[in-house]
Amino acid sequence: MRFTTISSIETDHRSDGNLYVMFHGYGNDESEMIRMLGAIDPDADYMSVRGPIHREYLGGNAWYDSASEDAAIRERCSAIGDEIVDMLDATVIHDRPVVSVGFSQGGYLAYRLLAEHPDVFDAAVLLSPSYHDVTAEGGEGDAQIEESLVVEQITDQRPRVFLGYGELDARIPAGQRAAIEHSLARFADMDAHMYSDMGHDVCAQELADVRRFLTL
Repeated sequence: MRFTTISSIETDHRSDGNLYVMFHGYGNDESEMIRMLGAIDPDADYMSVRGPIHREYLGGNAWYDSASEDAAIRERCSAIGDEIVDMLDATVIHDRPVVSVGFSQGGYLAYRLLAEHPDVFDAAVLLSPSYHDVTAEGGEGDAQIEESLVVEQITDQRPRVFLGYGELDARIPAGQRAAIEHSLARFADMDAHMYSDMGHDVCAQELADVRRFLTL
């Protein structure tokens, strides 16, 4: 699998500062998240990754085919996550906090990275994420959560997660929003926000809330 990334990592100082690993939304590219980080933590180190699926005629990129079955989406995101972790292991990130950040499709990928690699990621910022694991009522995916979310086996500290949605979001079904909260409540310290005048987007208030979340 081939990835295009833009990285800005200072090796001489700020070794205790966050390193942000960022994943854009459907139809966009890695520059989307760099612009967003500029409003949150402009001097931070980061790695922004482009989705491996290029939309040949419409432009932009994606992490997975949204029309695929949930199981196929989970499998693809897990494979991408494994490759990203291998990439991170080759960079200067040891002994510093690593935060996954994603919007929409990229938000689901950021969630999977935190869930499957809790020894690598300390926190996550999930902005209007899609969700393809389980329903709020539980069911088939609960067994997968038990298999993949191994936080308790690795660390005593629950990861911190910012979760933000817009009340007017017509792109992410209400069932997916409820389900990801159900899942996160089982293994993370979650800071969840709903923005009344926001659709499938980000807003100034959300970015301000993310800044506060990251400084706690």
